[in-house]
Amino acid sequence: MKGIVDRIEDSIVVIETDEKMYNVDIERTDGTLKEGDVVELIIQDDYIVEVRKNVEETQSREEYINDLIKDMWE
Repeated sequence: MKGIVDRIEDSIVVIETDEKMYNVDIERTDGTLKEGDVVELIIQDDYIVEVRKNVEETQSREEYINDLIKDMWE
């Protein structure tokens, strides 16, 4: 399942998906996540076992947002 990091609070990563918000212990990540990152949630038996950053989609999303912001000021 795909999601976006909404925020990081202490040791919890809050991830938004199309369906709902997930609170994931930061230990289930590689420790490099930041707000706005696109992630893949690995779920087994309704339990999040791992969160993987999707570097390509994160970069593409950042470029898209930067283009939107740039267009607003032109």
